[in-house]
Amino acid sequence: MAQTPSTAAAAAAAAAGQMHAGTGFASPPAIPLDLLMRELGYPVTGSAKTLVATMEHAGITAMNAKRMLSEDVIARILIMMCRTLTGLEASSFPEIAMAVFKGIPPNEIKNPPTWDIEVFVTTLYDVQPELDWFTVIRRLDHKDFLIMDGHSIRLICAASKIALQDLYKFPIDAFFGKWVHPRGQLSFLKFAVQVVPELFTLSGAARRVIPNPAVLKGLPPAFLNQPWNSIDLIETLLVLAEIQEVAEEARSFLDLASQQVPELLVLGLAQLNPPWTIHQKELASNLVILFLIGHPNSGFVLPLLWQISQQLCLAGLVHIYSKDSSSLSRILDVAQEMKALSQILETKSYPFSIDLAALASRRDYLNLEKWLQDRIRLDGNPFITATLEFLRDKVAAQLMRPDASSAHQTVVPLSVQVVGIFLRIIQSAPMSRENAEFLKELIPACFRAYPRLSNVLSEVEEEATAILHKCYSGEISVPQVVELLQRFRESPNPREQEVFSNFTSVLFEEYQFFPNYPDDILHTASRLFGSMILSVYVRQENVAQALRIILESLRQPANSKYFKFGSIALFEFQAKLSDWPNFCSLILQIPHMHQAHPEITKMIKNLVPGEENAAKAEEQIQGGYSASSGTQDKPSNPPVFGAVKPDTLLEATDQEAYEVPSESTQDRFLFIINNLTFDNMPSKITDMKEKLREANFRWLSHYLVVNRVSIEPNNHGLYIAFLDGLNFPTLFKIVLHETYLNIRVLINSDKTVTSSSERQLLNNLGTWLGGLTLARNRPIKHKNLSFKELLLEGYDSDRLIVVIPFVCKVLEQCQSSKVFKPPNPWLMAIMKLLSELYHFADLKMNLQLPIIILCKNIGLDIEEIEPTSSPTAPDPSADGSENVGSPPLQPANGQEAASNQGGSSPNQDPLYPFSVQITLNPKLSIFSTQPQMRRIVHIAIDRAIREIVQPVVERSITIAGIATRELILKDFALEPNEDRMRKAAHLMVQNLSGNLAAVSSREPLRISMMAQLRNLLLQNGFTEQSVPEDAVHLIVNDNLDLACSIMEKAAAEKSIAEIDESLAASYISRRRHREQRPGQPFYDVTVYAASRYPSSLPETLRLKAGGLTQSQLRVYEEFIRGPRSDIPKRVDAAYDDGVPITQAHLLEKFIGRLNELESLIKASGDLTIATLPQPHEIRNVLRQILSFLQTSREDFQLPIIQKFVQLLFASESALGRECYVALLEKSGETENGKKAIKEFYSWLLYSDDTAKWNAPVILLLARAGMVDVSAFDLHLASQISIGNIPAAEFAVQLIRGAEQEPEPILTQNSFFSTLDALTVLADEGKATESVSDFVKELGRRFFILSPEQAGIKDAEASGLRGKIGMLFLEWVELYHHTATNSRMQSMFVTQLHQQGILQGEDVASLFFRICTELSVEHYIKEKAVANSTEETWFQAVDAFARLIVLLIRYYVDQPISMHLTTKILSIIVLVLVHSHEQRREDFNQRPFFRLFSSLLNDLSSHEDRLQPLYFQILSAISNTFHTLQPTFLPGFTFSWLQLISHRFFMPKLLLAEGQKGWPFFQRLLVDLFKFLSPYLKQTEISETTRLLYKATLRILLVLLHDFPEFLCDYHFSFVDVIPHSCIQLRNLILSAFPRSMKLPDPLTPNLKVDLLPESNQPPHVLSDYTSSLIPGNFKVDIDSYLKLRTPVTFLLDLRSRLLLPTPPPAEGGLSKYNIPAINALVLYVGVQAITQSQSKAVQGNPPITHSAPMDIFQQLVVDLDTEGRYLFLSAIANQLRYPNSHTHYFSCVLLYLFAEASQEIIQEQITRVLIERLIVNRPHPYGLLITFIELIRNPRYNFWEHTNFIRCAPEIEVLFVSVQKSITR
Repeated sequence: MAQTPSTAAAAAAAAAGQMHAGTGFASPPAIPLDLLMRELGYPVTGSAKTLVATMEHAGITAMNAKRMLSEDVIARILIMMCRTLTGLEASSFPEIAMAVFKGIPPNEIKNPPTWDIEVFVTTLYDVQPELDWFTVIRRLDHKDFLIMDGHSIRLICAASKIALQDLYKFPIDAFFGKWVHPRGQLSFLKFAVQVVPELFTLSGAARRVIPNPAVLKGLPPAFLNQPWNSIDLIETLLVLAEIQEVAEEARSFLDLASQQVPELLVLGLAQLNPPWTIHQKELASNLVILFLIGHPNSGFVLPLLWQISQQLCLAGLVHIYSKDSSSLSRILDVAQEMKALSQILETKSYPFSIDLAALASRRDYLNLEKWLQDRIRLDGNPFITATLEFLRDKVAAQLMRPDASSAHQTVVPLSVQVVGIFLRIIQSAPMSRENAEFLKELIPACFRAYPRLSNVLSEVEEEATAILHKCYSGEISVPQVVELLQRFRESPNPREQEVFSNFTSVLFEEYQFFPNYPDDILHTASRLFGSMILSVYVRQENVAQALRIILESLRQPANSKYFKFGSIALFEFQAKLSDWPNFCSLILQIPHMHQAHPEITKMIKNLVPGEENAAKAEEQIQGGYSASSGTQDKPSNPPVFGAVKPDTLLEATDQEAYEVPSESTQDRFLFIINNLTFDNMPSKITDMKEKLREANFRWLSHYLVVNRVSIEPNNHGLYIAFLDGLNFPTLFKIVLHETYLNIRVLINSDKTVTSSSERQLLNNLGTWLGGLTLARNRPIKHKNLSFKELLLEGYDSDRLIVVIPFVCKVLEQCQSSKVFKPPNPWLMAIMKLLSELYHFADLKMNLQLPIIILCKNIGLDIEEIEPTSSPTAPDPSADGSENVGSPPLQPANGQEAASNQGGSSPNQDPLYPFSVQITLNPKLSIFSTQPQMRRIVHIAIDRAIREIVQPVVERSITIAGIATRELILKDFALEPNEDRMRKAAHLMVQNLSGNLAAVSSREPLRISMMAQLRNLLLQNGFTEQSVPEDAVHLIVNDNLDLACSIMEKAAAEKSIAEIDESLAASYISRRRHREQRPGQPFYDVTVYAASRYPSSLPETLRLKAGGLTQSQLRVYEEFIRGPRSDIPKRVDAAYDDGVPITQAHLLEKFIGRLNELESLIKASGDLTIATLPQPHEIRNVLRQILSFLQTSREDFQLPIIQKFVQLLFASESALGRECYVALLEKSGETENGKKAIKEFYSWLLYSDDTAKWNAPVILLLARAGMVDVSAFDLHLASQISIGNIPAAEFAVQLIRGAEQEPEPILTQNSFFSTLDALTVLADEGKATESVSDFVKELGRRFFILSPEQAGIKDAEASGLRGKIGMLFLEWVELYHHTATNSRMQSMFVTQLHQQGILQGEDVASLFFRICTELSVEHYIKEKAVANSTEETWFQAVDAFARLIVLLIRYYVDQPISMHLTTKILSIIVLVLVHSHEQRREDFNQRPFFRLFSSLLNDLSSHEDRLQPLYFQILSAISNTFHTLQPTFLPGFTFSWLQLISHRFFMPKLLLAEGQKGWPFFQRLLVDLFKFLSPYLKQTEISETTRLLYKATLRILLVLLHDFPEFLCDYHFSFVDVIPHSCIQLRNLILSAFPRSMKLPDPLTPNLKVDLLPESNQPPHVLSDYTSSLIPGNFKVDIDSYLKLRTPVTFLLDLRSRLLLPTPPPAEGGLSKYNIPAINALVLYVGVQAITQSQSKAVQGNPPITHSAPMDIFQQLVVDLDTEGRYLFLSAIANQLRYPNSHTHYFSCVLLYLFAEASQEIIQEQITRVLIERLIVNRPHPYGLLITFIELIRNPRYNFWEHTNFIRCAPEIEVLFVSVQKSITR
């Protein structure tokens, strides 16, 4: 993209022109460097010269660099580079480049593809060494700074790495905090997290969320290296989230983090200081709730979060409780996990803490009494008030539990013991007057809710019982008791109120023992009971219970004690009977009351005017009597479905006898049910009978239905058999009753309409109901459940999605019945109604399928079932009145009636097809209060359409037909093809007639609809006040377009027949012409001759022989486009002469074709589509169906595709399934079909419908590519994981079917998640026998080798290569599967072992060789594919590396493990070497590098599990790398160098225990130096060698920093092989010193090195430095001379023995000396000399004397020539390292040789050896510095007087002076 010349560019061009044109002395004007660089482009950074020239042109010189190259300038340049990394073209002004690069040869001006950041930064620091890089990075806060991709951020990182010499020093802190320009800051952070996440875990990022791995507790260590493990990053993003400019982007980034690493984010948020922003609070709250509700890592996060922020945890717990108090059990578990229950209970949220304390007490986690006493003491009355309110709410919930709504409890109930503790502690505590009143009101309610509370409060019960006994014994009279109880009732003392409540309970409980009472005590009890009703009881509950007892007693025989009790009690309160007329009505219903007590019945008759209230009174007394006779509660909104009616009397009886078992009994019941199987059923039935009492029937029924049956459909048979075994008829009735109750609750719930899980519960109850009744030949009574009413109510309320699957599930059980089977009239009546809905209710596929499956199960065909009348049109009433709720639609006049009789079924509702399109304005409340209004609107529109359809349609067709006929005849006069003519005529006449009908009928329709609607409203009792005129107008206007569209469609469809009739003669003439005169042009003479101006028309309009051209024909094609915008697209009915044409009529031909196809399929036997002959009737029918599909309207697409799906899943023949899949596949090619296919996909993947579990169909769909197999795999696995047994059975069938296909497209790994779920299901013992057998067979199916093949010798020849290749490809697919896990991978390895692949040597070798070769081939093939990514290139390589590690881990405890590891590595080496030799220059090292790199990574991740073999594995890999050294395989050099320095290899090898890994790595470094040596000796070093050298320097720097002892101990081995020209490389090694040592400053005045304690300590030397002295007995001779100074000729022969035996060629540049021998000789002699001197040190001898070692050194320095002397002196300098005895000795030797030198050349060479090691970049060896400083400072050596070589040239003298200054600075 060409760059527009900027102002700076123009200025630069002008300046350049000035220089060219002028004298050359004019300097260009100063130009901003970033603009100039942008203009010149990438060549600026091609080299240092071009960059310096550019700087100079911008006015930057060495003098002003500090000012001109400020941090701001560099930051702007970096911003410019980030924005122009690619696409920057050459300068628009070439003269600029010419001026800038004037002094540079053209061949040195490079043009790189982008900015060379290394050249830029290196040159920058050369020019401006004082640059502060942190400030540069901070100055990126600029309006132009914006990171657009990963390349930009890599450029900044690369620049920082070069500038700081270490990426670990990257100033990431500069990007934290608040920036002036936040958009650039956010862009950097986003891409940094994605591209270079390690930036956030560098040493600079001090504030970590998780500071160390000690707190991980089993989580992957990768959490520590996550970028989100940075508090600064999280804090910065939260600041950005509050800045309007970037708030949305920052918040979405934080949301992404909350999904990926919620653990780190929530812990980081908790560590931030307040105040918090609203978004921060919301984010933290959501994350905390996530972990509190339940998360896989909750066990790690919550305890840590509690330590960090208790307030945050408490807020989350309280929030969860406030949203759902039933989550209290989970909250208590969390509190226990965090070990924080006591602290949580201290919260000031009293309802929460009290409820939690109650539950904790119940689980024995807490002493509730002590806790309550402590809180009351601390908080006083506020806490008491909260406790009383808490008890009030719990009591209210407890009182409602027996109701049907208890199926969904949301409150955790309290036990009786806990309530007793609360009451006891509160009563004993001091409280305010208000709280005392509160407690007084609460205690009676507690006793009503917890009848056994009296047992807990035994003292109160004893007092109440004592009063009753005193009354019975005569100590207290009945009036006295009544007076006492009245006083207790009104007493402010809570205890007295408690006594009153307890007395009432005792009296009611005594009722059951009245038959055993003596007559006198019974008389007293009767009087007391009646007096209590008369004077004491004022509460409704007490009165109702007392009256119920009296009524029950009076209904007993007249001679019973119960009747006697009731009569006496009735006389006691007869004065109050007038208050309860309904109760009196019930008494009059008792026959023997009239005979036994005629006087009281007579009195009652006077009180009750009629007995019509008896039923109501019975209901009131059973459900809770109202004290005021005439009042009733206001009725609540009626339920949607009234067809479900449980028995009211049974419900009341159950409530009366309802008793909750004790906790121990409940636990026993649950244990029996949990462990129930068919095998142990007899024993469990016996156990249950022993414990179960009739009072517990209701509780057991409720638990069984709600907690078991509704969620365990697979165990219905088990539970029914259990009920049969118990053989309690009453229990069976209550279970059935409880089933009805829960069905009523679920089916009327609004949640069931939207929630598939709720509908599944309802369907399960339907299956259970059918199993209890129909399957056992027992009827479902109409009074309890009317299926037809239920379906009609579902249709009227638009809730068929709830009703139809439920009804089908119930009726499916008819297949097990002998009575309720077709043609049972009851069943067939329901099936006819279902057929009506199926055909005419426009059901979606998910509602049609249950009906199809039901028909299939009970042996019916839905197409053969005659539908009933429409749901909206029951039979007409006898008088023909128009009651809108029920009558059918009759024709409005005689003409329409005749039409109906002639053309349509009288049972068919013509309104229904378009009824779903009627618009009911939500603003009109009348539609919700008067449901029949919908029906009235339907009828009005229907009648209005019938009234005008015929004349409007006929008129429109006549006009459109004439116009169309004339134009078609004229335009198609030369057209020989009648089909083209017919198609054009149809398009035109349909468009014209339809539009004409719509326009002309609009106003008549409005008038007619208004009139019809008014008449119907009046007929049905609606006045103008209830439905005002404005509402009528609104209804008509809302539905006018719908009515017009129906008129339009009716006219358009009827016009086709009319135009075909008009043009029939023209069609025939063209057909005859084609038959009689083939090949001749056609002329319609009559038309063509009659035309007045055919030849005068323009060329584009003139007719031509052969018919219309394509452009002319397009005029007619346009008629099909551009429908009227005000016409609804989807109308399900058209009208033809007043007769409605429904969707069923329009699809009649289509259904006929499908039926024909079905018949042909059945007659074709076992054929498939592939084997059908080419001209076959099935193929023809398929083509016709597809043609119909392509030409059908949009509104027909969905039902058509639904029909395909129904037939597909119902078909039992392979050919049928193939045909329907082919039709579905073609259907998805149209735009409208895609929508329907999408709905089919959604149903397939997300619905709970069991009909989709059809293995052959799913396989066909997968083969056709119509199923996302991976998504379906996850869906299937999720269903299996929740215990869906049908899904598990289907999965087995599906996988078996996939494997049995002749050309399988699906493998086991295609169902990876499903297989995993099946295995888990089998392991948990929940699988069926077939599923368990399949899981066991998985291993056997895996086998590809027989036992004989596993042990064969010639594996290659046995034909196993292909099988092994397939096996490896399966592993690759498994490894990269989206849902893979370690469990499945381990299973694969286990199967490999069982297969025997690793047991036979030949087979194992072949296996690993094939895997290696396939991995490399996969890389080469994938890389050659266009648009492929690196991730796909290395898929096989990464999978192979993981397989190797898993195999090693599998055998880690066996002797074979190391043998297997060595074998695998050897095979990889063989393949690598073979590829290297075969491909040579084309050898690609990347796949092998990736293999070793992935292997090291995976080994590190499994390090803990591979102990104690981990080091042995690393040593084996080290041996492998030694084999692959660059000297042998130069094509693998770069990869090899990266591998030996790998972060999971080099550090782990060097950190091995006991330094046992050091020899291995020393050998690898020696290999590297030996390879580099010849290349580094060359005069010209290539770019490749330069790169290798830089890499080697970096490795040594890492070793120097982290492992200096390693370099110290092996320094001799390294310097022995490093060329002498590599001085800095040598210095790096010799500069190492132990980390425990602190070096003194060498420039310290009067420093005495010989006095340092380290100078007497020998260093560690692990190198073998004597091996080079062994040949020729050289070492023996040296030892002899050192001890005895013999032989005398030793010194004379010493020089010759240091020469190579065979001199190298002179032109090769190699040394004639044996360099290793010289190095070894120097070190060995020195070590011996030190040993001798230390033994003589006691005598005070100096370290350097005229000794034998010194004689050797002096002899060599004199005898050797220049080259030899240089090598000898260098060998001495190699020992000048950190302070030790070697350094001290050789320093003294060197200085002594300098002082005693007889020739100045010796002194010059000593100086050269020292000075050349000091003039290179640091570091410098410490001993070297000490020696040189001593040499130049000590006047003994007269160093500066040697002017012959110090001042031989000015540059040499300057060099010495600068060295002196640098080391003395």
